[in-house]
Amino acid sequence: MSYKVNNMFGISASNFLISALVVATSIILVVWGKSKWNKKKELFMLYSKKHEYEEIDIKSKSDENKKFLNGKSQTLKLNDIITLTDTVKIYIFSYPSEYDNFGLGICKHIKFNGLNIKGKIQGKWNNNDDREKDLLEIYRSYTPVYINKKKKQVHFIIRIYKEDEHFIDGGKMSSHLDKLKTNNTINILGPYGLIEYKGNNELSHLSKSIKIKKHIVMIAGGTGMTPFFRLINHLLLTKKTNVEDEPVYITFIYANRNEQEILLKPIFDEYDANFENFQKVYSIDKCLDSTLKDTVDNIGYVNIDLLKKYVLKYEKLNMPIKNSDTLVLLCGPPPMISSLSRLLKEELKMENVITL
Repeated sequence: MSYKVNNMFGISASNFLISALVVATSIILVVWGKSKWNKKKELFMLYSKKHEYEEIDIKSKSDENKKFLNGKSQTLKLNDIITLTDTVKIYIFSYPSEYDNFGLGICKHIKFNGLNIKGKIQGKWNNNDDREKDLLEIYRSYTPVYINKKKKQVHFIIRIYKEDEHFIDGGKMSSHLDKLKTNNTINILGPYGLIEYKGNNELSHLSKSIKIKKHIVMIAGGTGMTPFFRLINHLLLTKKTNVEDEPVYITFIYANRNEQEILLKPIFDEYDANFENFQKVYSIDKCLDSTLKDTVDNIGYVNIDLLKKYVLKYEKLNMPIKNSDTLVLLCGPPPMISSLSRLLKEELKMENVITL
């Protein structure tokens, strides 16, 4: 009976089944894709709101035993992975519920720990001499963009370096992270970092107190954005204890390979639109879609002209600011940061430049 009915429309039973499977698969993919997008959207909304900054509020030594991070080896459990771009993912880990606080100050980081692995060519990694070839374990530094105290979760944005024709081995820690499944664990150590934000526009660097006077410029490359995200959130969304304090003007210069790699872009766009004292500056090496070139501020490497425009004054309000009233923080690939640090100090004569 079924065969005859199908033939009324000129469709064989097998072709009918194939068509039905294709339609069903398409529907599943659309629903799955929408679910993934909704999850990203929910996370962006969560990240953009005021965070709880437990670490700034911990005052007494009696609170120390309530912090998860204690300088010793600890374990985090993986709860979820959300893909941001072709090379970047959000990893959401959880820490044990018996701890009140994660215990990581703003701008500080932790180290992930994993077993060392060998390259395809003995003694080498990605065709270069492997400086870690004799080590049993490796460590890599990561900074969370969000800490959820209620759910005991920590969110990391991490780039995964996969094997390709130029990098035949990929990334060592990437290989571990890319294989992790939900409920797997990873060993960590921390906290680490030479700089920490203490609240009230004050940073601690090498045990020295630094006051953010009028203008703070943060220059990031790729995932080097992560140490700055919680700082930006706090500076913008935390009410000042002293209402007479002048606002701090924030310039965030963010460099990436292309427009698709601008991580958390909707949040930075939102902050720029809503806060007079925050401006984002996007710089990309190349533009993949020419129709989007007007959405970025610079195509090419961050150069001296860009620095002059956005470091020597607060460009959004066309407000010149003295070098002594400007603090510059840098985080990103070492070659980029080394070059920018030299330009800032030698060409612009900036007095306060710190590399995270």
